[in-house]
Amino acid sequence: MLAGLLRPNSIQELNEREQVEKYESENVANAKPIYFKRVVLAAEIVAKLHTEPSLGKVKFQKLVFLCEHVAGMELTERYTKQAAGPFDNKFMHSVGKEFKKNNWFSIEQTFTDNYTRYKFLPMENMEGYKHYYDNYFKDVDDKIQYIIELFRKQKTDQTELAATVFACTLELSAQQSSINKDTLLELFYDWSEGKKRFTPTDVLASYDWLQKVGIIAKA
Repeated sequence: MLAGLLRPNSIQELNEREQVEKYESENVANAKPIYFKRVVLAAEIVAKLHTEPSLGKVKFQKLVFLCEHVAGMELTERYTKQAAGPFDNKFMHSVGKEFKKNNWFSIEQTFTDNYTRYKFLPMENMEGYKHYYDNYFKDVDDKIQYIIELFRKQKTDQTELAATVFACTLELSAQQSSINKDTLLELFYDWSEGKKRFTPTDVLASYDWLQKVGIIAKA
């Protein structure tokens, strides 16, 4: 869950909240500028997509990951492998608190049928992040807007799949390994047990699509 705002529904969420509190106590001054820059980028994503029914916790996380990459923020090492794809635990569980503190957005949580849903709601200072965004991201705004619009109508599963496939290609490139059908599928399914719900056809189709739309360079 997004820390400081929402009530934990499980031991996992309670542990995540404890991680946030530890992070906040260790957040030294020289880490704050990049942290706030990330919060501002996340606010732009929410501002553009908060009316879309598909923008929940998972899709939001994946779009932050993709937008940070196209913005050249070089934060890949901060992300760990989780069931829903690349995830920066510390940041994602404190960003909601920053939204509320600045009166940009609140996060509404509902729990029905054993599933927690998240909805981003504008607050009175919703536009307050914009001058920061223009200062930080003016030169890469076109790339960020491209990602936002590309995934606007994509379902959560499709976004999760694309973000994970993209993360796999980054890892293979960093290892100087060739990216092909076999290496991609092996790394994708090693990610987590949850990835088995996607078929090899799904994975390869997502990879082809990411090449087609220019997020991954064509082989």
